[in-house]
Parts: sequence; C-alpha cells; structure tokens
Amino acid sequence: MIDRPVATLPANFTHGEVRRWRRLPGLVLAEVQYAPHQRVPIHIHPNARFVLVLRGAVVETTGSISLTHFAHTLLFRCAEEAHAYRIGPEGATCLIVDTEAAWLERAARQAPLLGESTVLEGGLVVHLAQRLYGEFRLRDEVSRLAIEALALGVLAEASRRVARAAAAPPPWLMRARAFIDAHFRERIALATVAALVGVHPVHLARTFHRTYNTTFGAYVRTARLEFATRELTASRLPLSEIAIAAGFCDQSHFSRLFKRHTGMSPQEYRLAAAG
Repeated sequence: MIDRPVATLPANFTHGEVRRWRRLPGLVLAEVQYAPHQRVPIHIHPNARFVLVLRGAVVETTGSISLTHFAHTLLFRCAEEAHAYRIGPEGATCLIVDTEAAWLERAARQAPLLGESTVLEGGLVVHLAQRLYGEFRLRDEVSRLAIEALALGVLAEASRRVARAAAAPPPWLMRARAFIDAHFRERIALATVAALVGVHPVHLARTFHRTYNTTFGAYVRTARLEFATRELTASRLPLSEIAIAAGFCDQSHFSRLFKRHTGMSPQEYRLAAAG
C-alpha cells in the first residue's frame, strides 16, 4: 500500500516501486521494492541517503568496483555520487532514508559525521536502522519523534564506527587478525591466538570486538562463509566438499549459516552467480 501519491515524492527518487513512504522535516523515507534481475542504470541522487537492504540482494557498481549487498546491510551514499545497481534473482526490498543537506548540517554542528560513502554490516548501527524501519511502518504521530531520534542515532553510530575503523589497531591485534585470516579453516581457539600474540584472552576478545565491531567467533565464521562464497562462484565442487574445505563440520551446518548470512541457500547463490 502506498500511503501518499507517488507524484509528490522528489523527482527521480528511485527506480523501484514505492510501497509506502513518509516525509519528515529534512527526511524522506520510503520502502522500495525492486523486481528480480532488475537493472538500474548509472544515476545520481542530489541528497545523501542511507539504504537498508531488508530482503534479497543488490549488486552495486561504483566506477570499476562491484559489491553485492545482502539483507541486513546498511549503505550510506554521499550526494551526487554516480552508481548503478543490479538486483538479485529473488528481487530486493530496501528502506531508503533520504537526508536533506540542511538536516545533515544541523547534525554536523554537534559532532564530526560521515564524510564518504560506506557499507555497514551487523552491530548496533544495523539494529538501529531496523528499529527505524519498524517505526516507519507505524502511522501514529509518536512514531515521527522516534524516526527523527533513530535517524540521528543511525548517523551517529555509523560515524562512530567509521572513525573507529580508521584508527590504527595495535600491532599485536593486527598479528592476531593476520593469523586468523591464514588459519580460519582450521579449529582455532581464542586462547591459542592470545598466547601467540602475548595478551590475555579476555583482552584480545574485548579489543577485537571494539576495533572490528565483531566477535572473535563471528569473524572466523564470516571468513569461512566468504571463502565458501568464492568457491561457489569459482568452482563446481560439491557443496559438501566446500563446507568441509571452509572449516564447517558438515554441509547441513554450513547451509544453515550460509542462508542466514546471505538470505539464499548455497545452491541458490551458485545459480544466481552463474546467471
């Protein structure tokens, strides 16, 4: 259901189908649905915007770089930045939060904010964005206050995360991460890595989470899933062999985690990549 006539949305707001939308001072929010395999040509938007992928997958191309964004991924895109999209085989649904320049300027008076486009996965910022979507779907006046507060919260947390990522981690933490990157397919314990780099396991766990915004275990799991993703597209190995090679105990466990991570089963992902 579309809550207001689409004609009153800003011109060229989206290439998808607007299912519902709301306007608040300085913000325009819309839930947008894209058709399977839809191609969105190169375009720009006059305002910076957040895009929360709710369902499906979106392949974004900026210059010579293409990145696939799955459900529960939050994008921040600067104003006037040229990009194109290709929608996955299941289609996609996104929440777009378009921010007027004056709204961003008011926020920037309080603290340093995002200065470049970025992709954010997991953690508090995505949780806040999902809460924002929930309030967006409510039609009472109180939700307008919640939306404003949550939009500012998303902006603040995204800015904090990017600033934190830009700070150089301690050398021992970089060694720990390098070890994980080299051995993620093996069974590696937090205590083992902590001993290798000469710190207490609790200190490693806390610093790892604070610096990389993910837990030790989640980082290992994601590294395995990304390895499996590459194998699914680059090889024709059976799923059971890919699961074992990636470090999972069996194909069933791998398939459950893969679908939770990407929104698609390994076989669906392989077919989509081939198409």
